Amino acid sequence: MSLATGWGDWLSTAYVALRMHRMRSLLTILGIVIGITTVIALQALVNGLNRTVESQFKSIGADMISVNLYDWGIQFGPRTRKPRKPLTMEDCEAVARCPSVKAAAPTIYDRQQLRYRKKAVGPLTVCGTGEPFPRIENYAVASGRFFTDADVIRARWVAVIGHDVQRDLFGVEDPRGKTIKIASRTYDVIGVLATRGAIFGESQDNLVAIPATTFQNHFGKQRSVNISAQPVSRDRAEVAKEEIRIALRRTRGVRPGEPDDFALNTADQLITQFKQLTGAIFAAMVGIGGLSLLVGGIGIMNIMLVSVTERTREIGIRKALGARRRDIRGQFLAEAVLLCLVGGVAGVTLGLGLAALIGSVSPLDAAVTPGTVVLGLAFSSVVGIGFGLLPAVRAARLNPVDALWYE
Repeated sequence: MSLATGWGDWLSTAYVALRMHRMRSLLTILGIVIGITTVIALQALVNGLNRTVESQFKSIGADMISVNLYDWGIQFGPRTRKPRKPLTMEDCEAVARCPSVKAAAPTIYDRQQLRYRKKAVGPLTVCGTGEPFPRIENYAVASGRFFTDADVIRARWVAVIGHDVQRDLFGVEDPRGKTIKIASRTYDVIGVLATRGAIFGESQDNLVAIPATTFQNHFGKQRSVNISAQPVSRDRAEVAKEEIRIALRRTRGVRPGEPDDFALNTADQLITQFKQLTGAIFAAMVGIGGLSLLVGGIGIMNIMLVSVTERTREIGIRKALGARRRDIRGQFLAEAVLLCLVGGVAGVTLGLGLAALIGSVSPLDAAVTPGTVVLGLAFSSVVGIGFGLLPAVRAARLNPVDALWYE
């Protein structure tokens, strides 16, 4: 029987001891495996959610400042909002005049059915807007043209349709120069928007854009006008927001000391709120994973205490041959750490597998950061040391004479 006198020897001897009880060792590390797998898989899921949400929000215009009556904030449950007077086209013009604003476009929405000859689609989104709309909201014109300022000023009956509308109403036919009906009124199709895909499962190509003035003439002027503004540069975004706030407070007659009766929203603001939400969910789930690790650690401590009892005579022989307390303590600590490391490696492997599965069967860009892997392995080692210390100390303190006579 050899004496283990260093971590290399201790780990080697621990490996032999654990192999002798494979099934017991496997059941002992189950809690560690579940805890580490949970943390790794959840971190991949949260990363994937955050990346997907960030890319989808920024696809609608990374620099865009949206002026609305209320905040976009993520809220749950019922909420009450103090009524505010609608935003108007005059408010949009005031925003466009701000020095740090490159362009501003009104956006007014309704849901209507569209018809072309005997075909009908919808109800789908009809947007009344202005000439800068495609540049601000990151749309491209695939064919034809978007309407001009002259179309808006003269309230012409023209329409630019989305890719899905073209496919569903016209098929392979070129829609330019054709007429469609929106709520019994006839519009000339002058262009088709390039496809932009879906955001959170909702197609951005099921859209018809018409001049904002035409929209108000046909569907009423009672709706509040949303305003999409583009700053002259990303570094001037905060300056642009402050200029917009000052301009709107003036045009809307908000008195000094009174709160704004409008809201300035950005994609970055919503991304930050979403990350805070997923961060809180991740923290809660890490807590659940931590409980699993705690249970696993207690299981390891119990099994190691049983092992100390089973190997009392072996400990006595080692001490009789010259083993010191630190050698016995190191031996049992090495076994606990090795158990937890094996559980940690198995948990990380399963977590990476789950992350890959999530990425392959869903649109989420699930990914595990190297830091999380290292943290998982380090945490499993800490659990091994923490919960293996009591059995190791107990084994090291055994009296060699009593241990040799133990049956």
